[in-house]
Amino acid sequence: MSKLRTVVRHEYMTIIRQPSFWIAMLATPLIIGAVLILTTIGNQSSAARIEEIAKDLKNVAIVDESTLINKQVVTASGLTLSPASEKDELIEAVRAEKKEALVVYPSNLAKERKYDIYLSSNDLTINGSVHSLANNILTTSVFLPLGSADIIALAQNGAETKVTTYSHGEETAGINEYIVPGLFVALFYIVFLFSVGYMLTSVSEEKENRSMEMVLTYVKPRNLIVGKLLAVSLITFTQVAFFVLLAGLALLIMYLLGNAISLPAGVDLTQLVFDPVTILFAAGFFVAGFLLFAGLMTATAAAAPSSKEANNFAAVFYIGAFIPFYFITTILTDPENPIVRFLTFFPITSPVVSMVRNAVGNMGPIESTLSLIVMTGFMVVSIWLAVRAFSLGALEFSQTIKIRSLFSRKA
Repeated sequence: MSKLRTVVRHEYMTIIRQPSFWIAMLATPLIIGAVLILTTIGNQSSAARIEEIAKDLKNVAIVDESTLINKQVVTASGLTLSPASEKDELIEAVRAEKKEALVVYPSNLAKERKYDIYLSSNDLTINGSVHSLANNILTTSVFLPLGSADIIALAQNGAETKVTTYSHGEETAGINEYIVPGLFVALFYIVFLFSVGYMLTSVSEEKENRSMEMVLTYVKPRNLIVGKLLAVSLITFTQVAFFVLLAGLALLIMYLLGNAISLPAGVDLTQLVFDPVTILFAAGFFVAGFLLFAGLMTATAAAAPSSKEANNFAAVFYIGAFIPFYFITTILTDPENPIVRFLTFFPITSPVVSMVRNAVGNMGPIESTLSLIVMTGFMVVSIWLAVRAFSLGALEFSQTIKIRSLFSRKA
């Protein structure tokens, strides 16, 4: 027991003491936040510039063959509506750079929903500005008969929807019921990308620099692998606690500053639902799935002759963890689909699919229990394979361990 504790302490402290660990932890939310802010500012700046240039475009010809364009709207834009008979001449004027652009609204515009733009240059800013100008003229002309500015805005932008859902005659919290269990999916990917790779790196490096032989003289393979897994689990809890703390601080600061928290899709933080059964299953899928991948990564690292080959083999597991996103619509809307059933119980897709289905409530308690049992079974097998591969890996440094060797009694 003392040796196991020593392994856990050594592995945990080795990673925690690395500056790169904390740099990555701090950099991740900062980079994501910076990208979101810069993207928003950049998009707003680009849109504003295009609209500004569109207002200054005066050397643009407009031809309307559709009879949908209002002459007053064109005039208000500082332009002149040209007759259709001058279309060819205006195209030639654009070609000769006498006109910046020509917008032609064809006779079949209402049916085909397409119009033509001719430009005198390849300038992307001018291109976007002319598109913006042409769209504004078209939409304003089409909506002008509605009269009221409020009605025009309603027709253009639509209206927000307030959804009330019922289950067994009782009003529910709607999408707010999915948020808490859904967070386990996000946390799984965070720890998967941050922590599971430590097992691959740690074992492959120990094998490559041949320190594995010395380690095995001090501790049994089973205690060593279990110790590493426990250490990585503690690192995972550290990461989860860190990100939860950051989220809590962000919400507290927003609250103290008096800012209302507006979230998309009707999410209301005050209406979050904490269903203990759903959360319990989510936590079970999270832990079993994490240890399943950690065991597979360890077995891969121990079986491969070098860290480079180990990373090549491990790519399969990284791909497998993201496969569910290719079927996300089917997973959310058609839980009876055979593909969804298969993905629910297939080892490398089971954790994510089960957590997603559990979050949206299309997985009953019996199927959830069965999935958790099967996943736990695969987890135990993956850890057993990791121990076997680690034991054999200490003896075979120059070649990949054969699969049949893992199940041989002589090994």
